[in-house]
Amino acid sequence: MLEEKDRLTDSLMTEKYIAGGYNLAALETSNVQLKESLMGILREEHLIQHEIFKEMNNRGWYQPKTANMNDLSQNLNKWNQELQRVQNAALRQPGTQPGNQQTNFPQYGFQPGSSMPPTENQVQQNMYRPPQNPMV
Repeated sequence: MLEEKDRLTDSLMTEKYIAGGYNLAALETSNVQLKESLMGILREEHLIQHEIFKEMNNRGWYQPKTANMNDLSQNLNKWNQELQRVQNAALRQPGTQPGNQQTNFPQYGFQPGSSMPPTENQVQQNMYRPPQNPMV
């Protein structure tokens, strides 16, 4: 018979799997009403997953490490540079002349202040970061 820790771990992993399925379904549907229904179910699954996480965390069975803000900032800068490199390469494709660039080409990028990670002074003590393997 499974111990309580094993059951909660299995439940947590199952919730993550189920949420992934609802997320994919919501992304792929073209029907607005169906998308809204799937998003509602997805939100409920996230809430269930969080309750299981909190219970495991309270019992000391799931202790994620605190995120290092310097590492987050470095990775954010690295991926923004890569994004710029890919966008610039796409603009230099054959048939694309400077000044004759596609106006509908999406320009993605990080906008400071809009969703900026908190600064070192704003970091909360127990910032949640999901671990790669809950069994460890």
